[in-house]
Amino acid sequence: MTTKDHLNRQARQTALLSVALLAALIFGIVVLVGGDWIPGTIIVAASLIGLARQITIISKLCNQTPAPPHGKSTG
Repeated sequence: MTTKDHLNRQARQTALLSVALLAALIFGIVVLVGGDWIPGTIIVAASLIGLARQITIISKLCNQTPAPPHGKSTG
């Protein structure tokens, strides 16, 4: 697997996980509004922690540049 393919795969995984965590956060807020405090709090806290970790991964992906293909000039 080339570096560019690995970077694309990692970016796709991160995007999907971020969307899933955002959906979980919204669901947790709905549960909280419904009056179930303990499960709602657990869901919201877990999704916020997950999203906070994803921010650092997204930052690393944005600062990472793929290497040029072997045997080809960059200019």
